[in-house]
Amino acid sequence: MERVFKNTIAAIILPTILLGISGCAALGNSGIDNEGDSRRVGNVTWNNQVDTDVRKLLATEVNTDQTRLIFIRKNDDDLEQTSANISVNNRYQVSLHPGNYTAVNSCVGTNQLSAHATGFKDNNLLADKKDYQLDGGQTYFFYVDMDDTGKSTLEEITADSALQLLETKRYQNHQISRVVPNCAAPVVSEPLETAPVVPVLAEKVTIELEVLFETDKAIVQPEYYSKISEVAEFMTQYPNTIVTIEGHTDSRASEQYNQALSQRRVNAVKEVLITQFGVDSERLSAVGYGESQPRASNETVEGRQLNRRVIAVVEERSNN
Repeated sequence: MERVFKNTIAAIILPTILLGISGCAALGNSGIDNEGDSRRVGNVTWNNQVDTDVRKLLATEVNTDQTRLIFIRKNDDDLEQTSANISVNNRYQVSLHPGNYTAVNSCVGTNQLSAHATGFKDNNLLADKKDYQLDGGQTYFFYVDMDDTGKSTLEEITADSALQLLETKRYQNHQISRVVPNCAAPVVSEPLETAPVVPVLAEKVTIELEVLFETDKAIVQPEYYSKISEVAEFMTQYPNTIVTIEGHTDSRASEQYNQALSQRRVNAVKEVLITQFGVDSERLSAVGYGESQPRASNETVEGRQLNRRVIAVVEERSNN
C-alpha cells in the first residue's frame, strides 16, 4: 500500500511533455483567484479555513443520544496528497489538512473511525479503522497524523491536551460532511429553527480550468486536481447549481478528430469531479466542441494556446 502511495506522489511531480488545453486567460470577473485562505470565482469569495473560538463550540451542549467528535491535525509540511480523509461509521467527514481541526456529532455506542491518506485514491472509508465505545452527551478528541508514506495515526487524547493543540489550529469549513447522526431517540430540547436559505446563483459563471493534457491523451494528471477542486467547492457553496464542462481545441488535425479528442478530455474532467470530489453525476454534463468555437486566431502559437481550453459553465438549476 505504501508503494502505491509513493507511486501516486511520484506521478504528481514527474515532468511531462504537455500539449493541450490551457486556461491562460479568464474573461471579465469569471476567473479563479486564490490568495492565502481565500478562494474566489467571479464575484463570489469563501474561505477554506476560518479562525474560531473553540471554547465557545465546546460550551454548547451535546444531546444525550449523541456524542461529539473533534479531529485535530498537527502542523506539518506534508504534501497535499497526504490530506487525511476522516470517516465516521463509513461516512465521509472531511479531507483534513495540516494545522486544521473539524468537529462532528455522531450517535452513542460503537463508532468506527478512520483516517486514510487522500493520495491512495481508493476512497476506502474503512481503511485503518478503529472502534471506539462513546457515551452520550460527551465530547471526544482525536489526534491525526500522516507521514510521507501515507501511513495514518488516529489517537484519542485528553481534553486538556486537545485544548493546548487547538490554540494554534483553524477550523476547516469548505467541505460538506456526510456524517448524519441517525440516532434511535433524538432529543429536541428547543423548537426547530427555520431552515437556512440556500444561496442562489444569480448569473451564470464561467470558470477557466487550468488543466493541461499530454499530446493526444485524455487523462487528467493528479497535479491538476487542485484546479478542478475549485469547481467542486463552488458547487458546494451553491448546492442548486448544475455545471456544463466544455472542451475546445485549436484547428490542427481534422475537425472530426478534434471534436472527438475534446469530448474525451471533458469526460475525463467530469469523471474526476465525480470520483475524487463526490460531485453528483446528475449535476454534471460534458460537451466537446473541438475547433468550432475559437476565441483567437489559429495562425499563431499564442492564438492556438488560447483556443485549447476547458471551461466549466455554472448556472442555477431550473425549477421546471
